[in-house]
Amino acid sequence: MDHGEHGDALKILLVDDDRLLLAAFSRLLTLKRPHWEIATANDGAEAMHILKGTPVGILVTDIQMPGIGGMALLGLVREDPALASLPLILMTAHSDTATMRRGMSSGADDFLIKPFTPDELVQAIEGRLRRLALGAAEATREAPALAKELREKLTERELEVLIQIGRGLVTKDIAERLDLSPRTVSVHRANIMRKLDLHNAAALAALAIRAGV
Repeated sequence: MDHGEHGDALKILLVDDDRLLLAAFSRLLTLKRPHWEIATANDGAEAMHILKGTPVGILVTDIQMPGIGGMALLGLVREDPALASLPLILMTAHSDTATMRRGMSSGADDFLIKPFTPDELVQAIEGRLRRLALGAAEATREAPALAKELREKLTERELEVLIQIGRGLVTKDIAERLDLSPRTVSVHRANIMRKLDLHNAAALAALAIRAGV
């Protein structure tokens, strides 16, 4: 399937039931990347109609929507031979690590935690394009490489804390699991965020999931 990363304009399909948000992001993305073609849909059913009728390069969809939501849309896309390799980014307003892990295991390529900026959306899309350019063989090495980078940047105890965050545990549970005080866990969490330049637990959890730790 041609994802449009070369030649013709790349078509991005944004899916969200918030029409004002879609209009705002569509306008801002067009300003930031004039060579991209932005299409929008308000639910999974409308998205599938568009996907069946026109080539789309990357799909960015909210999870929580009436009717066919983002997780169901992910399933439909991955089950369709013509769409199975389509890069897909899930958006969510909740730092729900269980949902993120389920989405990644179901074939999502990345997560964006709301609220996010247009620049962050551009970075996520361009990140997927770079991975496509690397090819499938190179992409399979991403998780081990990312895990190796984490082991180099973090202490052993910090990595243990990050792993527990990726499993959806909160500070109190992590403290009990690792036989630490909650305050010590909070210090480790703050150090991890500083070293990785991340700013909330949801971002830490998403990184842990991507790294497969």
